[in-house]
Amino acid sequence: MTTLSLDDLTELAEEAYSYFYPLVTMDATRLQLTDPASTGGLAHAAPNTLGHVRAFPPADFRAVVAPNFDTLYSSAWLDLSDGPLLLEVPDSGGRYYLMPFLDMWTDAFAVPGKRTTGTGAGMFLIVPPGWEGDAPHGASVLRAPTPVLWMIGRTQTNGPADYAAVNAFQDGLKLTRAAGGEPSHALRASVAPASLNRQEEPLAAVNALPATDFFGYASRLLAQYAPHSTDFSMLARLKAIGIAPGEEFDASRFDSNEIAALEKGAKAALQLQLSRLNTMARVANGWALNTDTMGVYGNYYLKRAIVTMIGLGANPAEDAVYPLLIADAAGDPVVGEKDYVQHFEASDLPPVNAFWSTTMYDHDSFQAPNLLNRFALGDRDALHYNADGSLDVFYGPTDPGGELTANWLPAPAGPLRIIMRLYSPKPSVLNGTWAPPPVTVR
Repeated sequence: MTTLSLDDLTELAEEAYSYFYPLVTMDATRLQLTDPASTGGLAHAAPNTLGHVRAFPPADFRAVVAPNFDTLYSSAWLDLSDGPLLLEVPDSGGRYYLMPFLDMWTDAFAVPGKRTTGTGAGMFLIVPPGWEGDAPHGASVLRAPTPVLWMIGRTQTNGPADYAAVNAFQDGLKLTRAAGGEPSHALRASVAPASLNRQEEPLAAVNALPATDFFGYASRLLAQYAPHSTDFSMLARLKAIGIAPGEEFDASRFDSNEIAALEKGAKAALQLQLSRLNTMARVANGWALNTDTMGVYGNYYLKRAIVTMIGLGANPAEDAVYPLLIADAAGDPVVGEKDYVQHFEASDLPPVNAFWSTTMYDHDSFQAPNLLNRFALGDRDALHYNADGSLDVFYGPTDPGGELTANWLPAPAGPLRIIMRLYSPKPSVLNGTWAPPPVTVR
């Protein structure tokens, strides 16, 4: 038993759950994407191996929530236990790409790519915490906050006809040991509980964990992956429920009522993450625009957990902004049983330096099968513009017909999640002077 009241225990469990949710989800994702015994995967590959997605994901893809249909992924789970790794990137010929590196807490600590380092050939030395040494001539040093990290690169892909050119760029990416030769591809020992279903999509597998298993898993990961230096206050609070760096969480110290309180707190955290989804950002015209603390979250732990839940691997806003539709023009939730239209004036099309798109998802942020096998539309598609240069985009179950079918995203039944993607957005997006136009029932 503890000296905490059941209410205090529930409150701390709720805080702890959201704090650790990104770390636990990252590790569960790592296990699925690197272990050959697991199924599925964004780009299934052994550790320290580049895995490339050669085509857009199919309708039944479930390994990562809210996948995009604008870029092809090049993914690698890096383990720097044996020392630095060297990533070589070929000249993309001006093609937009970005290679974000995420620590195990989901912060994008470095994002090489067109916006930051240009499109010429480049070398990047990824070094573990505390590393000291000399980088190869011409290499930029990327200092990883944790010894394991995820590179989730994205390369602009203008539809299936562009696959061959993008695949050639992907094949030019090279990952080697800085000291020369092949890096280790050994699987890092798992600290996941037996209750983690590694054949299920990571999000659902994590959400299904009993609270005591979740916190035990989190405590073991905390021993491997140092928290951020600004996390002192949170960690000080969590000592009261037996979670501290280097200490194993001991569920046996809690009686049945206290375990019930932990479960209550964990469930409350998940519910809070879902309920706050639509209030974490500036809302304009029914669209939520997250432009603050995205990709690098500081101590905004709840937002970090929510982003993990709806779009693990999100980029900093300067690289991409993802407006999320939370209500139609009348303020009502958007559902697949209604037909909608979104009208862009010619002078008010999405302001980007790269490109934009809109993607249709079901209520769990997964793409839904449809007769057109179409999940996204954007400025690189053969859209039908009106005579005055304006654009109408249609959402819903009914084909608008004729030339307008080109502008239609079929919708599944039930609540919808519609996400825009603005790659390399212009300042008007970042400073809030532009927002997507409203979506109206037609």
